[in-house]
Amino acid sequence: MSKRCLKREGGSNLRKQLIHKGSWANADVFLCSQGQNQWVEKGFAEKKLLVRWTIGIILTQRELFIAARLKDLAGIPQGYARKSLCTLTYNYMDGKVLGSRELDHAVSVDYFTACEKLLHAIHGKGVVHLDLRRGSNWIIQPDGSPGIIDFQSSLLVNLLPGLLKNFLFSIDYSGLYKMWSRKCVEGLDQDRKKIFHRINRLRRLWIFSFTQI
Repeated sequence: MSKRCLKREGGSNLRKQLIHKGSWANADVFLCSQGQNQWVEKGFAEKKLLVRWTIGIILTQRELFIAARLKDLAGIPQGYARKSLCTLTYNYMDGKVLGSRELDHAVSVDYFTACEKLLHAIHGKGVVHLDLRRGSNWIIQPDGSPGIIDFQSSLLVNLLPGLLKNFLFSIDYSGLYKMWSRKCVEGLDQDRKKIFHRINRLRRLWIFSFTQI
């Protein structure tokens, strides 16, 4: 998929398919296609009026802001644009979903080391994802490179104290290492396994769940 922003128009050949129905406070996600072009439409248009004009606007604006921070970073969906106050669109990222059961213990270690580099680059922009324990947010692109999608739960952490910032970074790494342990053909090596277990112990002390933010 090109990094340029696709032109998205209505028309008789426009197809729109629901691929994820969000809960009351989470966006619905649609895959749209027109000719050879594919893009994602994500928003709150079908939620209750109060949700649309409060949470919907806030989360849509936040994701657009985060996307601008990560613009042109390889492995992140490109072409983010606002369709309405509570709906955004971005270029579809082709590939396999890492969470698929058929990929259990079948993915090369090279993919996961590349994921670590991508995660490091995201954190270098001052962004944490906070929903990477779900395999559906990890993509294996056709060239074998990693992709990360769905930044609805993400936060900008530049102004947070160092200890809290590092703790939030560790939550992202726990998601990566969870997938690494389940999907890598070689499993999780001993050094990363120790880090993974240490992070999981710390996570139990955290009282908030970011998956619903």
